[in-house]
Amino acid sequence: MRGAGEEDLALLKRRYGAHLSDAARKTLAECRPYPSSAVIKNPLTRPLARRVAEADWRATLSQIDFDYTLENRTVGGVPCVAYKTPATKAERPLILYLHAGAFVTGSARDNASGVLPSCHLSGCEAIAVDYSLAPESVFPRQLIEIENVYKALLQDGGNASSIVLLGDSAGGALAVSSLYRWRRNGIDLPASLVLLSPLLDAAAESDTHETMKGRDPLFATAARDAIPDCFRLYAGDGDLSDPEISPMTGDPRGLPPILIHAGTRETLLGDSARFAEKARRAKVDVALRVFDGMFHLFHQHWRLDDAKAAHQDIADFIGRTAV
Repeated sequence: MRGAGEEDLALLKRRYGAHLSDAARKTLAECRPYPSSAVIKNPLTRPLARRVAEADWRATLSQIDFDYTLENRTVGGVPCVAYKTPATKAERPLILYLHAGAFVTGSARDNASGVLPSCHLSGCEAIAVDYSLAPESVFPRQLIEIENVYKALLQDGGNASSIVLLGDSAGGALAVSSLYRWRRNGIDLPASLVLLSPLLDAAAESDTHETMKGRDPLFATAARDAIPDCFRLYAGDGDLSDPEISPMTGDPRGLPPILIHAGTRETLLGDSARFAEKARRAKVDVALRVFDGMFHLFHQHWRLDDAKAAHQDIADFIGRTAV
C-alpha cells in the first residue's frame, strides 16, 4: 500500500507530467482561466474581463530579475512603447512586437513580460504597438496602425532586414496578416517572424480544440466557440475567411523565416502545427518548437526554465536571421 505522500506525488505526476519542475507545476495550478466569450461580448462585463486579464499579465513582470525600461513613444502617428534593457545595443536588430489579448484586451505595457527577456538576451530594443482594441475599433484599423508603425520605422533609417516581427496569441494573427498585407502592397518584408502561442484560425478547426479539452489551464471555457466570437468582434463586417483576418486561410509562400513556439498544454497547439506545416510545404524556412508541459503564453513566466530556454531560442533565431 502507498502512503498519502506517495498518492499525492502520483496524482501530481498524472496531472502535470513527472518531469515538470515545482515552479512549472505551481504556475500551472495558479493559472486563472480566461473569461468566456459571453463575458467578452457583453459591453457591461467586458471592462471587468479586461481588467482581470491585464492585471494577470502585469503581475508576471514581478518575475523579471534584470533591469528594463518601458518608454512611451509615438511612431507613425500610433502610440507605442519602447522596451530596453542594459544589454540593448543600437546596432542590434529591432523587434516589432504585437501583443496578445484576443484582439479585445492587453496593451504594449501590460504584455511586456512576454518579450522583455528576448530583448535582454538578444541585445535588441523592441517597439510594441498599442494598436486599437476590438470591438470599439475593427479590421482593418489594427493592420493599418501596425503598417504605419512599420513604414515609419523604415523611413526613419531602419532597414527591413534588421526588423523582426514578433506576435503572441492574437498578436500572432495580426503579425501574419500584416505580412500578407505588406506583401500585397509591395512593402519590403522584415527579416523574420516569431510567433508565440499564435492564434491563427478564426474557424477554430484545429484538432487540439478537442484533444486539449480540460488540459489547457487558460482556455477552460469552450475555445472552439470563444475564438470565432473574438474574431467576429475584431472583423466587424469583414469575411472571417479573409487571410488578412484569419491567416490560416492564406498562402505563406514568400514569407521570411519563421520561428513558432507552443506548449503541449495549449488548445492552440494545433494552429501552430498546421501553420508550420503549411509554411514548410510552401518552401518557407520555418521551425516549430513545442515545449512539453507548457501552456498558452508561458513565455511571460520568466521564473520557468522552459521560458528561459524559449527566450534564448528566440535570441539565437534573431541572431541568425536579422542583421
